[in-house]
Amino acid sequence: MGIIRRLILLFYVLLVLGALIICAGVCLKIIPPNIWQKELEFIIAREETLMILAGMLAASLILLTGVFSHSSKGGLSVASGDIHLEEGKPGEVKIAVPAIIDVIERAAITINGVREAQASVYKKDGAMPINVRLTITLGQGFSAPKVSEAAVVAIDNALSTTLELTDVPVEVKVEEITHAITGRDKRVV
Repeated sequence: MGIIRRLILLFYVLLVLGALIICAGVCLKIIPPNIWQKELEFIIAREETLMILAGMLAASLILLTGVFSHSSKGGLSVASGDIHLEEGKPGEVKIAVPAIIDVIERAAITINGVREAQASVYKKDGAMPINVRLTITLGQGFSAPKVSEAAVVAIDNALSTTLELTDVPVEVKVEEITHAITGRDKRVV
């Protein structure tokens, strides 16, 4: 949901909440009938009431379109729990999402130039059950395309070795570039 829809939702909810509090006061007889009847007649007679109702109708339609719009992540949802890998004669094989993330981050951090790595796993329909998004901190003096390509290869190798998943889509994002020594050795994990 975008920021505009969130703001519309905020004001819409505050307006509805105020109306609910007033209605509760009328129902519980906290507000005497002679007061709320006079105020209701005054409010109905005003032109501004129609404008407020038209604004609420427009806000309702905008929020309703947000309900039926597709996610900007291409139909992906953040994975949690277990990912179903295989079902065979001995039973089904599942792996926990934190274990998959650990495999991905360990593979990424071994690449020369990657200082920090943070992975997200998304569920996906189809033959490949997951999609990976990797956010890295790049060392200064390293090429972002070359490091990203090496990270994708290392992640693909780690996933195919550990989970027997090949050709997993990996999206790499460089979030930060830090000052670092350019000729460091690979970390042993």
